[in-house]
Amino acid sequence: MIDALLHALAVLGLMTGVTHSSIIYAVTSAIHVLGIALLLGPIALVDLRLLGLLRRLDLAALAILRHAATLGVLLLVVTGVLLFAAKPVEYAANPAMQIKLLVIAAGLGNALGFEWQARRVGLALAISGRSATLAGGASLILWLSALLLGRWIAFV
Repeated sequence: MIDALLHALAVLGLMTGVTHSSIIYAVTSAIHVLGIALLLGPIALVDLRLLGLLRRLDLAALAILRHAATLGVLLLVVTGVLLFAAKPVEYAANPAMQIKLLVIAAGLGNALGFEWQARRVGLALAISGRSATLAGGASLILWLSALLLGRWIAFV
């Protein structure tokens, strides 16, 4: 099953041109960096609010920041798949990539858990208390770890 997925990604890399075109790869990589900025900048501010810092960020600001982070995640998923498709076998064997994918899954799980809580009890209640502090701390650590692991991929 893994071999079939890696083969499908290799075909995707060829079909999109990301495998053989340095221009397409560079543009895809640049959009990936934009996705990082749209995720990490806003989510760091939200996380700092959840940690009890930046208390002046109101609910409207938090909503805008969460939407920007969502856009960042969408860009990262699409471009990440394309970048992975450039060298799927190599990336699948890279320990930094393997750990990064696990960290991303944990970060997304944490974010979805927070969003579920915010919809269940309302954002005003979700951003206060111990669970908010834990969610914010975990988010900050996980997303910064994913960034570090992404850079580490090139050196492993």
